[in-house]
Amino acid sequence: PLSAGPETTIGRKDPVTGIYPDVDLSPLDSQRSVSRRHAKIYRRGSKYFFGEEIGTMNATFLNGRRLETGIPSEIKTGDELRFGVVVLRFEGV
Repeated sequence: PLSAGPETTIGRKDPVTGIYPDVDLSPLDSQRSVSRRHAKIYRRGSKYFFGEEIGTMNATFLNGRRLETGIPSEIKTGDELRFGVVVLRFEGV
């Protein structure tokens, strides 16, 4: 689920550095291809946007298209989001 606020962080938890994303993909990523702070989903009114964070080591994709770091793209229900090797389908509210 997305966070109740306007932004949801997606990544991999790291208790050593104290990083705990809203959506923790650690259990789905045995290869550790997801960065600790990999991406964010932004809610703006009734629309959602998806963006890769600065410093992400492995690519982030929306429907097979690589995202440019720091430039959010609008997402809709059914879109495929890929973080490194982890693939998810977005289900809007």
